[in-house]
Amino acid sequence: MMTIGIRELAEEAKRSGAIDLAQGIIQKDPPDSLYKALTELTPRSALYNNKRGVMELRQVLTEWLIERKWKVRLDNLMITSGAMGGIATALVNAVAPGGRVALPEPFFFGDKLLLDELKYKTSYLKPPLHEEVDWQLIQEAMKENDALILTSPANPTGHVAPFETLKKLSENAVTRNCFLIVDETYREFIWDNPPVNDEQYNGINFEKTVAIRSFSKTLSIPGWRVGFAITSPNNIERMATVHDSFYIGGSTIAQYALARSFSRTRDELMSYVSNLRETFLFNLDVLTRSFKAYGMEPLPVSATYYMLLKHDESSDMEAVKKLMKRGIVTTPLNILYSDSEKDTGYIRIHFAVSKETAEKVADILGG
Repeated sequence: MMTIGIRELAEEAKRSGAIDLAQGIIQKDPPDSLYKALTELTPRSALYNNKRGVMELRQVLTEWLIERKWKVRLDNLMITSGAMGGIATALVNAVAPGGRVALPEPFFFGDKLLLDELKYKTSYLKPPLHEEVDWQLIQEAMKENDALILTSPANPTGHVAPFETLKKLSENAVTRNCFLIVDETYREFIWDNPPVNDEQYNGINFEKTVAIRSFSKTLSIPGWRVGFAITSPNNIERMATVHDSFYIGGSTIAQYALARSFSRTRDELMSYVSNLRETFLFNLDVLTRSFKAYGMEPLPVSATYYMLLKHDESSDMEAVKKLMKRGIVTTPLNILYSDSEKDTGYIRIHFAVSKETAEKVADILGG
């Protein structure tokens, strides 16, 4: 039987002309300054570069993080081929073939695919959908695993690990010899008590912890494949070698363009992120009311641009099919669990669409 994944659902939306609320691609063009930077590149941007990434981009990101009160050095940071490139690199660096990796579910679909392809043994953790995470259970799982992938804020639940929890987990990573991979792709989209800077990261032990961030969401450039990893210099040295064997340094063209734009038009980039936040909060309100009017129960959204909706259909896929008939493609939540045959009573949508698209959904569903 053919596997139904988020990509397949997105392709169905394209084929049928439906509204795609399945695959979380931001429905907004990237900042103009990025395109301008591309046109200004010199021929050297087409060459191979340092295995840690283009130096100019590493330097400007280090300066930016220092401005955000995170006391990082250049040797704490490397560029990765998107967040997934960073996660894959961290895993291969830290976990031997056949090792055990803990993964909370529901999960980002790509994490499961990656672990399966790398032939790791996955320990699935099951925090509740609509309650606070029992972080002690997450810590306990580190005793029996070689690594833990923690997406915070989490796709699709929106769970955010408090800084004190991250600090404890980073210490446990050392004492329990379990490498902690913190995927912070959605850090700029925390709605409840968003952080004003990165100062608290100075208290995290990066001996066996890596923080991974990406520009795919914040600047709407998933195809550019540029993220970055922050960890200890020793980890950076080893991870850069692994990353180079997979990606030969990543896209130098994209890295040079980002470096130029960050250096010259950083305020424009930050304004772009602020505008995204305003749009997403507008969409969250519109779609919450719309799906309530349709008869579904939205769970509170504390972070990310995903929403879980409780339905009363016979299966998650049946709920998706009924919405497809109205021209709206969503994700059955069961495909984001290890037991994908077991229904959850929920579907997932993303609200990183334009305001016009959100209002079109409202017209279709009511509310």
